[in-house]
Amino acid sequence: MKNTGKKEAVQLEKCLWCAKMTDSRDYIINPEARHELPCCCEECFGHVKAFVERDKRFRMPFYLALAVLVVANLFFFGLMPDTRWRYLPMLGIGVLAAVFPYVFASYERYQAIGLRRTTVIVRVLAGAVATFAAVLIVVS
Repeated sequence: MKNTGKKEAVQLEKCLWCAKMTDSRDYIINPEARHELPCCCEECFGHVKAFVERDKRFRMPFYLALAVLVVANLFFFGLMPDTRWRYLPMLGIGVLAAVFPYVFASYERYQAIGLRRTTVIVRVLAGAVATFAAVLIVVS
């Protein structure tokens, strides 16, 4: 929400979406928090707000599905050591993380390189895990 409070001297911080340095406090994603997370412009603020809404909606189902897949992965590796399907949960983990890149619980962790770049990196790594699992399923 747009901050309409009085202007104070603030230090430069990175925009939560694009990671550009900004001293603007017009667009704060978490007003009145201990560490406010700024956005440099209205466009970045809109992107972050949309990400936060998706994160609120999908984070718990993502973590639950991830937990089920991790347990299934342990189960398959423990009980089916010589079948090709043991890599199926790893494929699911990769696909799930690529579709829902909500891996950090705190938005401050996204600030270093920005939400946009972080989600791209998470999707690339998750895609690599899914590809690796798919290759192992085919080759095994």
